[in-house]
Amino acid sequence: MNITGVLLDITGIQRYVFGSNKLKENLGASCLVENVYAEFLKEIANSEFPGKNKLDCWRDEPEKLYIKEDSNVEMEVGYSGGGNALLFFRNRIKSTQFITEWSKRLLLETHGLSTAVAIKDIDLDNLQQGVTDLFAELNKDKFTYHPQVALPRHGITTECPRTGLSAEYWFDKDGKYISSVAASKLNHTESAYKMFRSLFGDVLNDYEFSEDIERLGQSKGESHIAIVHIDGNGMGKRFMDCSTIESLRKLSVSLRKATEKAMKLLLEQIISDYACYGDNFKLEPKTLPICPIILGGDDVTFVTDARLGVYFAEKFIEAFVGQPVTDDKSLSACAGVAITKTKYPFYRGYQLAEDLCRSAKKKAKDNDGESWLDFHIAYGGFSGELSQIRQRHYTVKAGELCYRPYRICPDKADAHSFSEFKKGVKMFFSKWPRNKQKEFREILTLGENAAQQF
Repeated sequence: MNITGVLLDITGIQRYVFGSNKLKENLGASCLVENVYAEFLKEIANSEFPGKNKLDCWRDEPEKLYIKEDSNVEMEVGYSGGGNALLFFRNRIKSTQFITEWSKRLLLETHGLSTAVAIKDIDLDNLQQGVTDLFAELNKDKFTYHPQVALPRHGITTECPRTGLSAEYWFDKDGKYISSVAASKLNHTESAYKMFRSLFGDVLNDYEFSEDIERLGQSKGESHIAIVHIDGNGMGKRFMDCSTIESLRKLSVSLRKATEKAMKLLLEQIISDYACYGDNFKLEPKTLPICPIILGGDDVTFVTDARLGVYFAEKFIEAFVGQPVTDDKSLSACAGVAITKTKYPFYRGYQLAEDLCRSAKKKAKDNDGESWLDFHIAYGGFSGELSQIRQRHYTVKAGELCYRPYRICPDKADAHSFSEFKKGVKMFFSKWPRNKQKEFREILTLGENAAQQF
């Protein structure tokens, strides 16, 4: 049986979500991305195919493909997750009409968010090949068409102080004109908090996430934050290896549950230890020193106080790898932790966190997909890619001074183990005076002999 397959994709999610240093805008943008499939897709489907669509059955009844079994069903969701949504249509013309209406809705509601779409006829008896062809078609479309989705800045218009785009939207809360891109994000901030409260309400109780990036616990004179990006290892291949739509759906659902459960366990740990933060962290009562921004599939990004970023990343990965998924393979993940000044451009910090995560993934690829963590502390500004930064600051004639990334695995204790790294740091800081620590850092650049003599 042949049907029409449509693959929807949101492009440039990171730039859209992290293009502001205002946490409220980041959260609002994240909520809008979630609504692209959770809300907007449903509304258009119910309008175009009233009573003839199956939107949520892929989660509740993954073994059933209604478009194959019921001739009255015109549209069905194959699966949704990881920034993609796979849709099935009985009629190709109606599928293009749906795409038109969906794209129009996004232009009106999610200013600045761009998408890519692939459409192809699929033989349901050879579904795996059909999905592979759809992804190939999508990748081709991404490189050939870049739509203009936000009003550009013109010489005769006021510039938005938040985005630099044309300020054409009056925002009552600020009492000034801002761009429609910034306004659409800010208008969804409360929805984002409601979304996270609904996910973690049983854990949070009366605790709240911070609404200000400058109030994550930073002490006076120590205004640094940690941007943490975590990504599962090899999940793309595991999805591609699914030979049936049932296995694909089950893996998608179980992976999202695993991510949410890992975040719950981390939040439980933070709340359990909350009293310990009182002396060293400047927190408002019942405000957590962490705020999740992206939580989808195996892709997680959160922001926290600089001193907690590496610790929280380690705890999340430890919780994540213990979660079950339906393909019966163990989970692993890599983390990048970028520690930057609070007021440093957030998107640049996120890009560094992504680079660090990629650095960890290179190690994971060479070590059977284990979990690894990499981090970088930027005391001032920084420029260039991670490899350039490390070449410039951590490479001397005698060799490399940077030993990162580290393996997150309690069962292995060697020079690459994060547990051994922590033991070394603890011993070093407990026995060496601070002035000697700083002096030793300079001596290391002179070579091994100088270090041994010191």
